[in-house]
Amino acid sequence: MAAARDAGFLLIDDPLYDIRALDAAAHALKARGMRAEAFRRDGARPLYDALQRAYQCVRRDGAVSGIIAQGAGCDCALALACQLPSDRLVLVEPMRWRDDGPVGRQLKRIRAFARQNAAFCVADALIIPGPHTDDRLLKRLARDLGGAVTRLRPAEEMWSNGKEVLNLGIFQFLRDGVWPKSLAEKSEMCIIYG
Repeated sequence: MAAARDAGFLLIDDPLYDIRALDAAAHALKARGMRAEAFRRDGARPLYDALQRAYQCVRRDGAVSGIIAQGAGCDCALALACQLPSDRLVLVEPMRWRDDGPVGRQLKRIRAFARQNAAFCVADALIIPGPHTDDRLLKRLARDLGGAVTRLRPAEEMWSNGKEVLNLGIFQFLRDGVWPKSLAEKSEMCIIYG
């Protein structure tokens, strides 16, 4: 396995909104010695062309590479992972969306490509639903992907109170390709009772 410092990741926020939710994750990965860049759209270039260029900038041959995406950005990440070499794929709150603006039209084409070619995505995938994510969408997505899929069911309190645990789990998944096992999966197995 390549050293963690050689790993490179592209982080794609939801392109329908100008919310930079993954900037902190990019900084956290950089602090751990990884190459990580949050995707910034260049308005002059078509969306998918800009995504491909950005991903090629963080990839390095022989090193672990991958994509982290949120919301409608999950369709972009899946399309990239179907077409370009990718070891890890993290999809946070994949969702159904509807937007007929210029970005929405480009995203519809990207989503159609991603869904038709999902079997060609052989990356280890981690799917993290949000509190309001449609479970049918997640089941279909997990079934269609060509690589190993870990599908979490984080409780609502993890989104509000346990983000550090979630972030640490994502980091370990990016590094190792597997979701970390908890120390005690059943309360009966705990040494310390609270």
